[in-house]
Amino acid sequence: MDLETEGELMDEIRRGDKEAFRNLVNPLIAKAYRSALAILSSKQLAEEAVQNSLIESYSMIMSGKEIHNFRGWFNRVISNRSLDIVRKEQNYKYTVDINELEIEDNSNSPLGDILRKEQSQRLIESVMALELPQRVVVGLYYFQELKIDEIATLLDIKEGTVKSRLYHARLKLSNMLELSHLQTKGILI
Repeated sequence: MDLETEGELMDEIRRGDKEAFRNLVNPLIAKAYRSALAILSSKQLAEEAVQNSLIESYSMIMSGKEIHNFRGWFNRVISNRSLDIVRKEQNYKYTVDINELEIEDNSNSPLGDILRKEQSQRLIESVMALELPQRVVVGLYYFQELKIDEIATLLDIKEGTVKSRLYHARLKLSNMLELSHLQTKGILI
């Protein structure tokens, strides 16, 4: 969706068109949920983050806030609401039922679909097994597609710390996924 269309939809929302809000946010919700889930490792908390972001977005639009790039602005809102929940729930036991996740695939082969879903599940499980600081930067970098300097500003840490956390997270993910692959092949039990 281009910036002009976003602006037109926000004007319609301010005039009371609820369908316009749905048209504005629907393309963003799946990505926002995946990002929140990667950060929070909890389906319920991810849903809460998305819901809070939608409420905040609607309120800001209705209050007349000038939003020039809604997609980028909404990505930051979902990141901030997810981080708010992380801070609030520091001692929360994070769990997620991977079987309930639906991985969106656009492939043609049923076998390809199964293999991609297995790989996606392994990746999600591995990301959720990371320590919270690493999981947060991975979620912001890969799912929200924020730049390193943006993540550093958002988390109020140095860019070098973000890079270090990403580096160590990648190493851990690589090791976890390799181990999982070997177990799947029957090499390790």
